[in-house]
Amino acid sequence: MGVEKAEAEAAALKGEAKSEKSVEISSGKTAQIIVSQEDSPSASDFHNNDNKVLTILNEAGSNYSFKGLMRKLNLHQQSLSRALHRLEEMGIVEKTQGGYKLRKMNLPKLQRQPKGTDYMQLLQTYIPVNVKAGEVVRHLVGKWFKNLRWLGMIESATGYTLQWASEDGSFQINLRLISDYIVIETNASTEREKVQSMAGSYAIYQQITKAIENRIGNAYVLSHHSGANN
Repeated sequence: MGVEKAEAEAAALKGEAKSEKSVEISSGKTAQIIVSQEDSPSASDFHNNDNKVLTILNEAGSNYSFKGLMRKLNLHQQSLSRALHRLEEMGIVEKTQGGYKLRKMNLPKLQRQPKGTDYMQLLQTYIPVNVKAGEVVRHLVGKWFKNLRWLGMIESATGYTLQWASEDGSFQINLRLISDYIVIETNASTEREKVQSMAGSYAIYQQITKAIENRIGNAYVLSHHSGANN
């Protein structure tokens, strides 16, 4: 009797560490698959395209649109869709209003993609003290400029990095917003790419200027109106 009780307790403890998951098979019937809750994803669980997506999203604060991931990774729409679907089902990636990002979890070490050409600075500008960085970011996220297509954004404790790529994917532009400074940089290598990147960076700069002018103008109107009432 004591042996049977011990075996029953052992079976119960083993059952606690596992959960059942129903899946539909090709015949239309459902089968029960026992999945250990203690298992966590390993590098072997991921397909090649999954690794590419995770490499981009693995940086803290990364948030990329579907089109942005397509351009950055140079993946076909269906291939990227399948990879994102797998990662969402595994509970690793989630879709938000701003795009796709990683859920908070420990991931295995992934092989990093080789870095491209070094970035050179195109423009640097100052943000007025009474204009918050988030206000500037809201005027830029998701927008296209000249031949630049929106990729995504990385938010960190020190600021924001917004990214665009050329239509053909030959070069990229980053806008780094740190403290009260904005720096626009590119990895364009040929003279033609550099000219295109300069045109794109000035278009971005004009949008920033417009956002700052609107912010300061509205603040002046409110201040003037308040003073008149007093």
